[in-house]
Amino acid sequence: MSAKRAGQAPMHGSVLALLLIGAIVAGCGGGSSSPPTAPPSGPVESEPNDFIPQSLGTLSTTDIQLNGSTASARDVDLFRVTASAPVNLFVSLDWSSTSDLELAISDANGIFVRNVNTGSHPESCRLDGLPAGSYTIRVGSFTNAATPYTLTIGQR
Repeated sequence: MSAKRAGQAPMHGSVLALLLIGAIVAGCGGGSSSPPTAPPSGPVESEPNDFIPQSLGTLSTTDIQLNGSTASARDVDLFRVTASAPVNLFVSLDWSSTSDLELAISDANGIFVRNVNTGSHPESCRLDGLPAGSYTIRVGSFTNAATPYTLTIGQR
């Protein structure tokens, strides 16, 4: 894991260990390896969204479910959601192939709140007590093949 990925700064072992411990304690991680059910209807990812996040609106009592696809290991998909009050944010990323996708969440200042890359799927995370504001969800791929996915974002 100490190898530098293209476009990323090297991560020191102690920082990586803290991130992994934080993800486990905060309820973030992989889930079962069962394939997702049929894709739900809802918003669909639209390109380009590699540098400017696609807005998905304000969180409500209904989950936002989105169908998207990474085109290659260079493709990054960014989505923005807004919480109008403090929130317990739940995000789940699922796909049905052997590809390796990752999930990351950052705040309105671009500071990463959580990174989830367990090597299994779904990748999911619940972050309790986040303040009102905008959050960006990043879907990235380590696989050089198109990978369709389903992203679910909600309050829990």
